[in-house]
Amino acid sequence: MKKLFFLILVLLTTFFVFKNIHSLKPNYIKNLTFTTDDSVNTLIVIKNQNQHTVEFNFSLNNKFYASLNDFIRKNKNSNDSEQIVLNLFHAFINSIVHEKLFNDWGAIPLTTLNSKGFAICGWQSEIFSQILYNAGFKSKVLHLEGHAVSEVFYNGSWHLFDTDRKTFFKKGNKILNYKELIHFPLMFKKNGTKKYMANLTTLSKKYTNHFITGEDNKPKEINNANNDTFLLNLPAKASFVFPFYPDYKRDFYPYNTKAKLFIPKGFNGKIKNPLILIDVEGKGKIKINNREYLVPDELELLKASIIKSNKFIDKIKVEVFSDTLALVYMLNPLFTKIYKKNILSINASDSLVIKIDKNREKNKNTIYPTHLELLNQYTPFAHKLASEISLFNINSVEELYHKQLKPYCISNAIDTNKLKKRLMLIKHFVNKPIYEYSEVSNFYGFLALLLNAKDEEFRNIFIFNIKYLRYKHILNKYYK
Repeated sequence: MKKLFFLILVLLTTFFVFKNIHSLKPNYIKNLTFTTDDSVNTLIVIKNQNQHTVEFNFSLNNKFYASLNDFIRKNKNSNDSEQIVLNLFHAFINSIVHEKLFNDWGAIPLTTLNSKGFAICGWQSEIFSQILYNAGFKSKVLHLEGHAVSEVFYNGSWHLFDTDRKTFFKKGNKILNYKELIHFPLMFKKNGTKKYMANLTTLSKKYTNHFITGEDNKPKEINNANNDTFLLNLPAKASFVFPFYPDYKRDFYPYNTKAKLFIPKGFNGKIKNPLILIDVEGKGKIKINNREYLVPDELELLKASIIKSNKFIDKIKVEVFSDTLALVYMLNPLFTKIYKKNILSINASDSLVIKIDKNREKNKNTIYPTHLELLNQYTPFAHKLASEISLFNINSVEELYHKQLKPYCISNAIDTNKLKKRLMLIKHFVNKPIYEYSEVSNFYGFLALLLNAKDEEFRNIFIFNIKYLRYKHILNKYYK
C-alpha cells in the first residue's frame, strides 16, 4: 500500500512539474551590436507591440545590472580574493558619486546603481558591503562619527575600503584595516589614493578625526544575501526610450540622463518600475502616495511630492488623456554613455521591438551630465593647489583673488580675466568666510576647475549646482 501511494505521488509530482514547465513562455533574449557617429543624439527605442505588459531588463555596454550577482559576474574578473575585491571596488566607485538627494530612501542598491548614480557615504558603504557578501566575503559597514566605510575579510585579515572617498590605504603591499589605521593617522595623508577628486577630502584633519574618535564608531555586519532583481514593466503598445540628456531649465537636478516611457492614450492602470520618476510629459492623471495629480496642471506638486517623500515609490497608477503620456525616469549617466560601437542586451518575458533612432529635437537647454567627482583629470592640479595656496585669514572671494589666486596666475601665465569672471559666479555658493573651507579639501577641486576647466565643463558644472541650489530653496519654502 505504501509503495502504491508513493508511486502515485511521484506520478502526480512529475505531471505538475511537466505541465508548469511547458506552460511558461521562454524568455525573449536579444543581443544587438550597433555603431553610431553621433553618440550625443542617439536614442535606443524598446517597444512592446504585444497586447499585454512585458517585463524586461537590459544592459548597455555591460552596464545596468539585473541584480547584485549580475554586478559581481560582470566585474570580478579574477580568481584571486584581493583582486576580486579590488575589481568590484573600482567598478563600484566608477558607477557612483556623492550626493544627498533622496537620502531618506535607504540603500535601494539596484535603483541607486541603475537610476540615481549617487548616494551618501552610508548607503554607498552598505551597498558595497552587500556586494562583497554576495560575492562570498565576510563584510561589514563601519559607521564612524560623521562618515561610513566598508571592511572586508580575506587572506586572514580585515581590510578597509572607503567607496565614498574612492580610496583605501596601503602600507607596503597590504591594504590596512580600521584598527591599523587609527594607530597611524599620518597614513590618511601619505598612503591614500590620489587619483580621484573625491580623494582630496582625505587630506583634511576632519577626515582623520572620523576614525580616531573610536568610541563613536559602530560596525554593522552583513549577514544576508541580497536577491533583488531589476525588472521593468512595459505596458502594451508602450515604448521605453533612452538616453535623453539633462535639460537645465526643466530638470530640477540636471545631472542624470533620462528614460521616457511613452504610454498610449486610453491606458488606465498601474505601472511598477525600479526607476526614479522625476517628470511627466503630456496630459493625464497620476496617483502616487494615495493622492491623485492632474498633469500638467499639478505637475510641480507631483514632482515636489516625489522629492520630499520619505521612501522610494516604484508603483504608480496612470491614466492617459493625451495621444501619449511620457513618464520620465532618472538614469545613471555613467551607464548611458554611447560610444562609436555599442552592445545592447535585452532579457524579456516576451518579444520586443528594438530600434536605434536619432533625437531630432533641438534644445538649447541641454547640458552634458557632469559632476566635480567626474573631473578627475584636474585632480593632480588640485593637489598642487592644496600645497601652494593657503586659505588662512581669507574672508571673501575678493580677498582670495587678490591675495592668493592673482599672484598664482601671474607666476603661472594663467588668464586672470577669465578667472575673475568665474569667481564672481561661484559667489552664489560661498556662504561663509573662505578660511572656513580650509577643512573642506574638495574646495581645492573647485579652485582647480576655476583655473583650468574648459568653458563647457565649467558652464555645465556651474549650471548643475546653481539649479540644484535654487530648487532646494524652492522646496524648503514650499514645505515650511
